[in-house]
Amino acid sequence: MSHLGYGCRRQSPPRPLPEGKEEVTSERPVPNVPKHQPLPASDVEPQVDVLVVGAGPTGLTAASEAIRHGLSVRIVESRPYRSTFSKALVAHARTLEVFETMGIADEFLAEGTRFAALNTHAGHRRRAVRVDLLDQPWGDTAYPFWLSIPQYATERILEDHLNALGGEVEWQTTLDRLQDNGDHVEATLTRADGEDEGVRARWVVGADGGRSRVREQVGLRLDRADAGATFILADVKTSANLTEDEGHVFLHPAGLLLIVPMPQPRRWRIIAHVPTPPVGAPLTIDAPLLDDLIRERSGIEFGSHDVVWESQFNLSHGVADHYRRGRVFLTGDAAHVHSPVGGQGLNTGVQDAHNLLWKLGLARRMDAEPAERLLDSYEAERRPVGHAMVRGTAQVTRILTTRGSLIRTVVGAMAPRVIRRSAVQARLGRNVGMLEIAYPDSPIVPAAAVAAGAGRRMPNPELRSGGRLYERLDRTAHTWVVRGSTDEAAPDRNHPRWKGIPLVHVSNEALLRHVDGVAQVTLVRPDRYIAAAGDTPESVWSQVDGRLIPTSDVVAGPPATSD
Repeated sequence: MSHLGYGCRRQSPPRPLPEGKEEVTSERPVPNVPKHQPLPASDVEPQVDVLVVGAGPTGLTAASEAIRHGLSVRIVESRPYRSTFSKALVAHARTLEVFETMGIADEFLAEGTRFAALNTHAGHRRRAVRVDLLDQPWGDTAYPFWLSIPQYATERILEDHLNALGGEVEWQTTLDRLQDNGDHVEATLTRADGEDEGVRARWVVGADGGRSRVREQVGLRLDRADAGATFILADVKTSANLTEDEGHVFLHPAGLLLIVPMPQPRRWRIIAHVPTPPVGAPLTIDAPLLDDLIRERSGIEFGSHDVVWESQFNLSHGVADHYRRGRVFLTGDAAHVHSPVGGQGLNTGVQDAHNLLWKLGLARRMDAEPAERLLDSYEAERRPVGHAMVRGTAQVTRILTTRGSLIRTVVGAMAPRVIRRSAVQARLGRNVGMLEIAYPDSPIVPAAAVAAGAGRRMPNPELRSGGRLYERLDRTAHTWVVRGSTDEAAPDRNHPRWKGIPLVHVSNEALLRHVDGVAQVTLVRPDRYIAAAGDTPESVWSQVDGRLIPTSDVVAGPPATSD
C-alpha cells in the first residue's frame, strides 16, 4: 500500500546527481505559546495524514519520519529537481543521532569527512590555537565530531531513504492556497502544467524556507532583522597543501575568514565577511578574488581553481512569532533564519522535524484534549531552541563582523586566549554539536522531574557487551531504562507496573562510562529525550500524563533486554 495517501499523482523528475499518565503533579505556563482548543474530530476523512511543503533536508526528514511513525504523507516541492549545490555543510552530533534513529547514519558517515581539528588564527605571525575536536570529552554520544557533508549529499541520502519507505517527492508542484477548516486542512496545489489539485490533509508541515508560502497563508510572521553584514561563500579547489580534515578560522582586521574542509580531495568551502558592495553591483566571486582575500587574511597562497558554487548575501536573522497555527506547523527556515556561523541551521531544521513527527504519529491515535497538549509541546520545545540559536549566532556574528578594524584586532587577540582553555573547548564541541539542548519548560515535562533529568537528552553510553544504549531503545515508542546492580534480575516486563512499555535493564557495571545524573528509572521518549525519571516506575508514572502514551503503544513491544 502506498504511503502517499489517496489520489496522489507521482512525478518522476530529472534527477541529475552532483559530482563527487495520570494528571501531571505540577504544570507551568509556557510564554508565547497559544493554548489551542481541542480540534474537532474530522467529519470529512482527509486524503492524507501529513502534507509536507518543501523538499529540502527538513521536509525530507519530516516526510520520512511521518511514514516511520505510521502516517500517510505527501511531499511537494516547487523546484524541478533536487539541488546540486553544496550549501549547508555540517551535520552535528545530535543530528547524526536523529539519523541513527531513522536508520541512515551510516550513509552520512560514508559520504562525509570528520573535522579533526579547528585552528584559530589571530594574525600571520601568531601561532594558531588548535582545537582537537576528536579528543574532547564528548562522553555519551556515538558521534563525537562535526561531520562535513555537502547539502546535496544530505538531500540525496534523505530522498533515497524516503523512496525506500514508499514515499516520493512531487516535483514542480507549488502550494497555492491553504485553509484550515478545524477538522482538516484544504490545500490547493498547482503543477507544472498549470492544473490545480485540491488536497485534504490532517496536518500540514511547512518546510518551504525563509520565504515560506505556508507561513504566509496561515498568517504567521517572521520579522527579519538586518545584521548589517555581507558574506560570500564559495566551494573551490586549492593547490596549497593543507591538512584536509582540519578547518581554519582567521580573525583578521579586514574581516572574518573561514576555510572549511569538504569531503572531496583538495576542495574547500570559503566563508568570508566582506564590505557590503553598492546596491546592484554584487562582487564577482572568482579565483582571483578568492586568492587575494585569502592571501590578505591568512598569508596562504591558496591557488584557487575550479570554483563550482558561490553565493553572496546580506545577513539577516529572525524567528517566526509562532511555530503552530491550528493544524499547520512551521519547521526549518520557515520558522527561523540566521547566520551561517556554527552550521546550525540545517541541523536545527532536521531536529524540528524529528521532534514534531513522533508527536503527530501519537496524536493521530489519541483523544482530542491530550493530542492538543502533545502538539502544543512542539512550539513550546522547539521555538526557544530556534530563538536561542538565532540570538547566539547573531551575537557571535556581530562580534566577528564589527565594522571597526581596531575592535576586530582586539577580538583577534583575545579569542585565541579564551579558546586555549580546555573547558571552553569542551563546551565548544558539545554545545555546537547540539547535545546540550533541553526542554525543561515544556508543558509535557513534569516540573517535579526536571531535577532528575526530565527534558534533557538521554545520554548514550557505551555498554561492555558492545554497542550503545540507544541501540536498545524502541525506535518509535517510549522505553523504560532501568539501572541496577549485576546481581539483580531483569525486571519482569509483563508486570503491570511497567504498563507494557518496552524496557531496557542496564547494570551500572555494564556501563563503560559512568552516566552522571541519570535516575534509577527513566522513561525515554521516542526522540531520546527524558519524559520523566525517578526511583520507581510508580513514582515516574505518577509524574506523567498517561494519556500521552496511547494504549496501542504499550500493549506490544520487544521483550525486556538486560545487560
